[in-house]
Amino acid sequence: MAGDVRVGPYRILRLVNRGGQGSVYLGYDKRLHRRVAIKIYPLPEERSARKRLLREAQLVASIQSPKVVQIHDVIESRGHLAMVMEYVPGCDLEEFLASVRPSLASILTICADIAGALTVARQQHIVHGDLKAANVLIAANGRAKLTDFGISRRTATTGTGAGSLSSLSPEQYLGKPLSDRSDLFSLGCLLYRMISGVQPFYREGRLDRRALLEQEPRPLQEQLPADTELPQELLDLTTCLLQKEPRDRPSNTRVVRQALRRVARTIPLSAGNRLLEEAGPCFRPESAEDIPPDIPAALGRAGRSTLAVTGDAEPGGWRAGLRVWRWPLAGTALCAAMGLVYLASLPPAQTNVHIAAPVVRVATGAEMPAGISSRWLVEEVTGAMRERLGPLRVTGPIGATPVTTLYADPVLREPISPAQELQLGLRCVDLFCVFAVTRNWQGQQANQQAVLFPDMSAQQWSEIVRTTTLALFP
Repeated sequence: MAGDVRVGPYRILRLVNRGGQGSVYLGYDKRLHRRVAIKIYPLPEERSARKRLLREAQLVASIQSPKVVQIHDVIESRGHLAMVMEYVPGCDLEEFLASVRPSLASILTICADIAGALTVARQQHIVHGDLKAANVLIAANGRAKLTDFGISRRTATTGTGAGSLSSLSPEQYLGKPLSDRSDLFSLGCLLYRMISGVQPFYREGRLDRRALLEQEPRPLQEQLPADTELPQELLDLTTCLLQKEPRDRPSNTRVVRQALRRVARTIPLSAGNRLLEEAGPCFRPESAEDIPPDIPAALGRAGRSTLAVTGDAEPGGWRAGLRVWRWPLAGTALCAAMGLVYLASLPPAQTNVHIAAPVVRVATGAEMPAGISSRWLVEEVTGAMRERLGPLRVTGPIGATPVTTLYADPVLREPISPAQELQLGLRCVDLFCVFAVTRNWQGQQANQQAVLFPDMSAQQWSEIVRTTTLALFP
């Protein structure tokens, strides 16, 4: 892509896919040195339509699961909305099925991962509503991830948006209220297609309305070569998922996952997870230019923000109160003795934590409960970490642990490398805020996010921030 094209702080590298709801680009976040997927939607002028597009951010951000593509950021302009999401190298299930007839082991892996994603969504009372092959991504680790909750809605609410024809349930086609069993019907369509290679209710390449609403699909066994045998429980599960009436389908995703596990036990252990092997040739090419550049190691370990923090830090910061006492040489022995007594009286060992200045972005007109600030975020996160890790020694521009230096010797005052480093962010638009926390430790990184709403109390904000932080420390 020519030139330095950006969406907010993210540099656009290339187009990944162009779909009916919006285009997806590969981007690069220089601040966190990671690639991201950026989906750009044209933003309607109607406020109700804007809310529907922003709803995707709210729903996806509230689902925390490795089986669901995570959302990192939301950027809104006058005419467009950009969703910044986890980038998943690989391919989608539509591309995979266009080239490969998956093995039974791969089919079970994909279905188990989708069912797991739907389980997490169900816990949040979320219906996906568009469970088609293009919305299932096959990652480089040989697992499937569910993405694009663009028309999702709360369970048992009526919506006017229709999903893709290949994933429509009868009740969705008729405009009736949806439930998690509507997603199970769509999962049955995917399962039928992966096994047979054809859509269950398509005739001559188009959705057959009468077949969807009134007729049973052709038995799976008739769609397969004569010498192909499938576990009877898998055939029964597919039939059950494709029942016309929601009440006749499995009661929940737990029932589906249990059935898939039982079927998996019937295939040889040597089959293993072959999904990566089978899908690998379908993966989209990755250019060397898409790989994050090498960063000097010293910047990664010890680089600190030099941006001033307003409204939360006292003049001079915590370092202004740091005093160094110079002791006469004759008192060295006494100092040593006092030091031993002091060390013996110390509380349990502290975990060294560095918390960078929170990145807070609040759009004009956005509201938050009184008292929410960068310092409040640090205090809430620190409180949550103490619950899990015990005593902390916190460094950073906000909320640092007060320090008394006993020795002037620069060797003895050498900074202690933090065992944990955290980056906090809070971005607010007019309808909601997204809280994000990133943890770095021992060369590893983990992220968590949560959605906060203006009409929540400060106590509710506190509980959500603390719970989100604790999820980084299992």
